[in-house]
Amino acid sequence: MIKSREDVPKLTIVRMALYYNTLQKMKEEGEEICASTQLSQRTGLNSSIIRRDLACFGDFGTKGVGYQIEFLLSWIREILGYNTNWNVLLIGMGIPITGTINCYDFFPPAFKIVAIADLDKNNHGYTIPGLNLTIQPLKNLPSIIKEHEISIGMINVLPKQAQRVVDMMVKGGIKGIANFSGVAVQVPEHISLSQLNVASCLSQLSYRLNIGMSARYKRRAETI
Repeated sequence: MIKSREDVPKLTIVRMALYYNTLQKMKEEGEEICASTQLSQRTGLNSSIIRRDLACFGDFGTKGVGYQIEFLLSWIREILGYNTNWNVLLIGMGIPITGTINCYDFFPPAFKIVAIADLDKNNHGYTIPGLNLTIQPLKNLPSIIKEHEISIGMINVLPKQAQRVVDMMVKGGIKGIANFSGVAVQVPEHISLSQLNVASCLSQLSYRLNIGMSARYKRRAETI
């Protein structure tokens, strides 16, 4: 039986999305049963971490057998809210048209971009091929959010513009915000917020690589 927990670590939720994508790929390949060791090999994560993550929500597998892929996929869909339709508003500054379409291909199930706004007035009125959406000015946010029943907003603007845009989204009725601006923003307690920072991700990589390089230099010095 699935558990409902509000204290699940954020990294566990991030990994659950990875498990979902991996299991979906395995299903497409004709697999029906998956062991944690298989998920470990495909995701690069330790199998004990995978079992611990899944145990946060319930008992999904059989010891010595593994997980039924279709069953586990259905539960992860429910855990991550993929069974609900989420209308998304994208706000940018000089939004790269091709990049927007490519980004959309990677969206999880049930997430749909239904409106796009841009701070650059030169883009207003332009219809994005593939999405069939016309770029709107920021002043239209309240009516856009209400008309399309939008729950989630994504912003990719300059850091100095981020807080103002977020405030407008909150005032317009947005319930959750994914912030790609690279600077932390403030929201009321009732708003769900994800601060997404490319610099942070790259810094984690450089930190790990630097540790490896330091270790190699140390070993080399010891042998000289």
